Formats: sequence, C-alpha cells, structure tokens
Amino acid sequence: MFFRRPPYRKFEYLPRFYEPDKDPAEKFKRRFETERRAHRKKPRPVIVWGVIFAIIIYVYLFLSGVLR
Repeated sequence: MFFRRPPYRKFEYLPRFYEPDKDPAEKFKRRFETERRAHRKKPRPVIVWGVIFAIIIYVYLFLSGVLR
C-alpha cells in the first residue's frame, strides 16, 4: 500500500539524424585514433629508461674514481 511503486514508463526512441552508413566509419575512426595514441606513447619509456641508465653509469663511474 505505502510501498507500491509506479511501473516504469516504456518508450521507443528513434534518432532523427541517424545515418547507418556513417556508423561503421565512425567506429573505425575511433578505433584508429585510440591505436594511434597508444602507439605514439610507446617510445617515451625507452627514452626514460635510457636516461636513467646513463645517470646510473655516470654515478657509478664518478664514485669509482674514474671520472675524478
């Protein structure tokens, strides 16, 4: 009695400007963009690891007395 909820309203939505021909093209475009971004970000960690490795080598050579 007090806890009875009204039923859900059901409706049917038809988009006005939907073009099925563009839909697969848009999916391909989004997938291509995400793959391109992921591929573009890959070289950065290699450069960072190279810089870290160079700093470690420099500190090792400096502390061992070779670069004094």
